[in-house]
Order: sequence, then structure tokens, then C-alpha cells
Amino acid sequence: MITKRITAFLVIICSIITITACDEEYAWVEPQAQSYSYSSLNDLMDRTYAPDGRGYLAVNSEGKKLLHLEGAPYEMGYQHGYLCAEAVSRMASVEFWGGLIIQMTGIDVTVDQLYDLVGGEAGVRTLVNLLYLPIDKAIRAGDVPKEFLEEINGIVDGANDAGFAVEFKSVMMNNMAFDAILGIGYPVVSPFIPLAIPFLPVPHACNAFVASGSATLDGRTLMGRDFMFANGAYYKYGLLIEYVPDNGNRLVSVMAPSFVGTAAGMNEKGIGIGIDMVPSANSNVTALGMGGLLINRYVLQYANELGQAAKILTTKKLGVSWLFPIGDGIGAEKGGAVVEVSANLKRVRFDEYVQPSWASLFGIPKQIEKKGDLVVATNHYLNPDMYLALGGAIPDSTWRYETMLDLILKAYGTMDNLAARVIIDFLHPPNYGYYAPDQASVESSISMFDLSNLEVSSLYGLYSDPWVLYKF
Repeated sequence: MITKRITAFLVIICSIITITACDEEYAWVEPQAQSYSYSSLNDLMDRTYAPDGRGYLAVNSEGKKLLHLEGAPYEMGYQHGYLCAEAVSRMASVEFWGGLIIQMTGIDVTVDQLYDLVGGEAGVRTLVNLLYLPIDKAIRAGDVPKEFLEEINGIVDGANDAGFAVEFKSVMMNNMAFDAILGIGYPVVSPFIPLAIPFLPVPHACNAFVASGSATLDGRTLMGRDFMFANGAYYKYGLLIEYVPDNGNRLVSVMAPSFVGTAAGMNEKGIGIGIDMVPSANSNVTALGMGGLLINRYVLQYANELGQAAKILTTKKLGVSWLFPIGDGIGAEKGGAVVEVSANLKRVRFDEYVQPSWASLFGIPKQIEKKGDLVVATNHYLNPDMYLALGGAIPDSTWRYETMLDLILKAYGTMDNLAARVIIDFLHPPNYGYYAPDQASVESSISMFDLSNLEVSSLYGLYSDPWVLYKF
């Protein structure tokens, strides 16, 4: 039954995808020098506390927010839901899901138009219920940690007690809908990537690098992370979430209300992590595991070393292909890696990895970073095992990889925090003509983690906003 329903949803998604156009030609604009402003989130006095007096929502003079959560899973969830009730209700809704589907399929419509296209409220509920089937299966299989389910229950109860109606299914969807949609779409579109068929846009986003040792000015570990996915409701409610759990590491997540998982974060042991899309037909929507965002959170909460983080990512079940850039700035294994995964295959590309020379014979994108203290990722595999197992590379991904890496190599050996921020922000409007030139109209979610000094700097919201700085 689940397979038949997923197939029905697949038909809907494919019908949307095949009527869209994919344009990867940019109106070239030379990179511009950036003049950044900064906004601190440390020691803020403007705080609103949760009923238990432990969790709080702090706001600075620029309106940027830090959500502080502490305690047991349910307690942290309740603080989260209570303090951000309105944002949770807006994120766990068509406002966010519609934007998610629009960006991942490339269809040129507004959320309201998509709402009408799928048949209004009844159609949306049908799509949500279909997407939730594999998520529910993962929960019933025990693949989603119980503590995360308790935290989501806390978010739901906190938001409802604060006067905003929120359902468990809706919040759970936010944390795993990425995996559900990609698990359906990737097996369909990935085989066509080598054919470069223009009317099949492939969901792709995110840039990342980890530089350490001789690559940086003083040997510190710097990790850049461009989410490239701050669409619709996400940019309006973005914030930093600091977790102080009863069990595991203190950590900070660059995310939005309603998310227990994270797309980018850092823990007190100097471990940083991100997640990049990578198209592969080797995806299985009926066995999602805990999903990419939740496994990121799991790594930050329980990994103390780079190798330990990599082991979690290679041993836990995942049903969708992803790239996980990870860095370590404090532990005995300082450096970086990219964990390349699909449903049935996983490989770790540590910073000393060198792609075998025969890879070029099969058209595999060339690895350019061949220094032992640098690793870079966009949206394609570099390990031949992963690439040849039903993977692929779209031109946009290889262009971003080459462009960003060129900037990194030019700064090699002299890179400090400011230089790292400029590099990971290389698509800042109007650079390269990649986005619209008006910074105030383009959404962003870019982070740079100093994993040696436990400092995060992040540009979330609009490109015209100030960077936020926060230090443990």
C-alpha cells in the first residue's frame, strides 16, 4: 500500500518537474568586495523566558534571535514550542512546505498558485499524508531516536499551550520532508543527469569547505557552510538555537523554529557539520532512517572526535543520498572530511583523500583540492565508488566547486575568519550574476564556524542583513 501511494505522489511530482525549465546560464558579474557589518548574540539582556525559567528567547538590537534550550528532550522541546509558538505554526504549514516543493522542483509559481494547482486544502492534505507515510514507517521501525520524538512532542505541546495550534505530524514533516521528497524524486531524475536533459531540473543546493593546519593563518580549523535553501518562511524566522541537553554535548544550530534537526551546527567539542544535496538514484524512500537533518543533530550531540562523527554517519541507516561535510577543531583528529552516502553505500573522504587517476576515464568530476588540510563539497560525489553507483554531477555543482576552490587556494596559508566568511559567501549578490543583484530581495543562510575557538558567524535572513556572531 505504501508503495502504491508513493507512486501516486511520484506522478504528481514528475508532472510538475517536466513542465519546468532549468536555466544555469549566469549573467557574469565580477565578484565585488564585501563590507560586512556584525551583530553579536552574546550576553543579551532582552530575554523572554519559558515557564520553567530555563529556556529563553533573546533578541539583539538588530532583531536577530538566540533560542536557548536546556534540560531533558521534552523540556527543551516545550521551551522551543512555547517561546517560538507563532513561528513554529507558520513553519509547520503550507507556507513552508509550498516553498520547499517549489524550490526543490524548480516550478515557477507562488505558494498560493501551487496551493490552487494541487487542489487547495484537500490536495495539500493528500500530499502531506503521502509524504508522511515513509516518515511514519521510519518512526515505527525505531529509526528515529526516541529522544527526538519526545522533543518534537514538547514543541507541539509548548506551541499549543502558547495559543497556536500545531500538530505532531506537521513538525515531524519539517524535520524529515526533505528526505521524503528527495527519496521519491532522485531515482527518477538522477539517471537523466548524464544526458543533460534541460527540462529536468535536479534539486541541488549547498556549498561547504573545511580548512585546517597549513591552510589557515594559525592552524585553526575553519568550516564554511552555505545552505542555499533559505526559501519562503525559512528566512523570515531563521535564528540560532543553543542546546544544553541533559545528555550529550552543548551545541548551536543555525536553523529555524520547528526543527529539531539541523542543516549546520557546531558543538562544544569543536565538531562542526553541514549537509549538501547530492543526486543519486541509489535512494530508498521506504527506508529513510532518521533523515539527514536529524542525524546531523545526533552527530553534534554525541560525537567528540572527527572519526566518531564519521562513524555515526556511516553506520546509521539513511535512505537518501547526501554529502556531510564535517570538521574538528579541538580533538585529537583535527581536520575535515566529507562523508558521501547513499541508501546502500557510504564512503568517507578525509582531507588527505586523493581521487584515483582512473576516475577521469569514467567522466567523474576531477578532485582539485589535493592538499592534506582542505576538503570541499558542493553537490556531486568525488569518490568513484559513490559516483559510479547511480550518481551524477550537474554543471552548476561543478562550477561552484571549481569557483569556490579557486578562491580557497588563493587564500591558502593566509586564511583567517574574515577571509573564510568572504569565501563561503562567494555567491553574495551581485557576484557572478548568480542571484538577483538586489541584496534586500535575496534570502540567505550562510555560516562560518571557527571550530578551534568555538565561534560561529552566520548570515541568515536576507543578504542585506548583518552577520551574527556567537561564541560559546
